[in-house]
Amino acid sequence: MALFKFGKKDKKEVEKNAPVEVKPEAEKAAPAGPSIRDVKVPAAKEASAESKPAAKSTAKPATKSAPAKAPAAKPAAKAAAKPAAKKTANVSAPPASSPRPFFTMTTEEDIRVAFDQAIADADAEILRNNSKAVGKYEFDLEVDGYHFYLIANNGQVLFDSPSFTTLLGALGGVKTFKKAVAEGKFEVKVDKYNRYRFILANKYYGENYTSRDQCQKCVESVKKFASNAKILRFTATKEAIDAYEMARNSKRTPDDIDWKAVERAEAQAQKMGRFEICQEDNKHYCFYLTANNGQILYSSRYYASESACRNGIDSFKRAAYVGNFFVDRDKFGHYRYVLKNIGSAPAFIGESYDNKPQCEKIIDSVKKFIVSASIELEQKEG
Repeated sequence: MALFKFGKKDKKEVEKNAPVEVKPEAEKAAPAGPSIRDVKVPAAKEASAESKPAAKSTAKPATKSAPAKAPAAKPAAKAAAKPAAKKTANVSAPPASSPRPFFTMTTEEDIRVAFDQAIADADAEILRNNSKAVGKYEFDLEVDGYHFYLIANNGQVLFDSPSFTTLLGALGGVKTFKKAVAEGKFEVKVDKYNRYRFILANKYYGENYTSRDQCQKCVESVKKFASNAKILRFTATKEAIDAYEMARNSKRTPDDIDWKAVERAEAQAQKMGRFEICQEDNKHYCFYLTANNGQILYSSRYYASESACRNGIDSFKRAAYVGNFFVDRDKFGHYRYVLKNIGSAPAFIGESYDNKPQCEKIIDSVKKFIVSASIELEQKEG
């Protein structure tokens, strides 16, 4: 049997096998056998793509100001003044010769106006609720994109969002998240390792907790603070921007992998570790990658069927062979690996670790065991 399909999947197949949650996943790096070439996105290409809109906006006022008839002196002066005022309104937009960073899709003025409105709306909602316990929404730029965090008034991080391409996308994500919380479709699930986490609207995943009671308390806090939290402005640091750009520009693609060599390596490898498929709630499926000593190297999101879960394993392995791994530190202070997915699909997020060397060691283990891991379906008792 072939390793898995390495060609592009059509749209229908992707939709059919999509996981239940919003954050699809993908992972890991190539083994020692396959040859991999590092390919970087050329900066010139990015610059030319960004410079086009600026060129278009400067040309438009010139054609608009040419009148069909020769006007009198007074109207002509009026017509000349109008485009000039329009031009000064867009001073925050960078010139064509100096394009904006690739990840900023709007001007600073757009962001300022959007935050002004969001902050005013949040403050008005807190006032209507007459709440004494006020939390906050903070934002950050991590290697996989922008995130928002819901934080209680005692500083506890209650929720870390999926990643967004832009800061305004993350700001809009807060509104969508608040709506989902108001609808109240929370589930508390426990996995085979007795870790509890909440899932909201089949889309938002909470952190792992060691007991159901801890997890349920977090759910109640999310309900309490989601609509009683201030929105804080955010400006990314140069360090965060550089890390994000590096992650994007250093991405490899499936074309950089010798997939025949991957197949040979898997065929010759002694079986160690495993991908275990589990149906944990008699409805949804998930999978775990474990080392041969039982250590969890990755735990997946939930899938609607066993076949979708198997396809998720294939996607994870493909991403891991391509090998776009990055170490990130989350708002909880934990280190985790981010494995970029193929194409535009969201990244796979690894387990949390206390320090960076420990996280980097896990990445090495993932690269090792994807070559030799068997795929097994957990057999339920009775």
